[in-house]
Amino acid sequence: MGESGHGESEAEPRVLRGIRLALLLGFVILGVEAVGAFLSHSLSLTVDAVHNLPDLFAFGVSWTALKATERGASGSYSFGTHRIEVFAGLLNGGLVLGVGAAFALEALATLHSGVPFAGAVDPLWILLAALPTLALRAASLVALERLPRRARDLNLSSVIVHVASDILITGTLLTEGLLLVVRPSYGWIDPAAAVAIGAILVYESLPLFRVGWGVLAEQVPPHLDVGAVTAAILSDPEVSEVHDVHIWAVCPTLVCMTAHLRVGGTTLREATDTVGRTRHRMEEDFGILHCVFEVEAGLPG
Repeated sequence: MGESGHGESEAEPRVLRGIRLALLLGFVILGVEAVGAFLSHSLSLTVDAVHNLPDLFAFGVSWTALKATERGASGSYSFGTHRIEVFAGLLNGGLVLGVGAAFALEALATLHSGVPFAGAVDPLWILLAALPTLALRAASLVALERLPRRARDLNLSSVIVHVASDILITGTLLTEGLLLVVRPSYGWIDPAAAVAIGAILVYESLPLFRVGWGVLAEQVPPHLDVGAVTAAILSDPEVSEVHDVHIWAVCPTLVCMTAHLRVGGTTLREATDTVGRTRHRMEEDFGILHCVFEVEAGLPG
């Protein structure tokens, strides 16, 4: 089995192009929303416009991290630099959490005081900014969703989560704009929408921290069950015992495993065939791409 079979292939050009497209569209969205925020005097649109800045930084970090994986394994990094992608995903989550919490507090203060953020809100400019933003974010999400699922590590997943939640935020802005057109006296709608946007940003960051911590703590990936993996190995008639099973992830797309297998009454060639079958089953049934098995001959004592 070649190197790519262990999940250590170079970052796919399609993935890099997808993130680069999200980055370029992000700059356009930033310009559209900045103009709309200035002309509408809307706190909620200002929150979304400002949160584009850490988004752009996050996309740039994601692209840089993926480019770094092109180096592959080296004497200093025997698994390559895949773990950089995990740190990038955690940094993305931290940026989203910070921006969401800061603006949610500001919006709550504005809502409590009843004083407009920057004067009377003009809903027309909210709508004029939100409509093209929705189209651009939808195009970005479609491009990212077309990427192969096996390439969606924590880093890329964090970018997809960014864009998907940003579409929800844009929907909030459109709803706000329409409500203010119908009920222009409801000035509280704008800070209330800003609170909702801040809450969305905080919520979207939580899964990134959970997955990142699991990888760094070498937790068994949540989609795998050690008992089920062990049972699958024991289903091979040549394997009589499995112990010292360890399953962890270098990054969410590169899951590794080590174990001791006891095979009884077989030749070296037969034992090698058993290990080969087991490796293949681990990859096909459980997505464990890097398996190392230590073979112990003889029947259990």
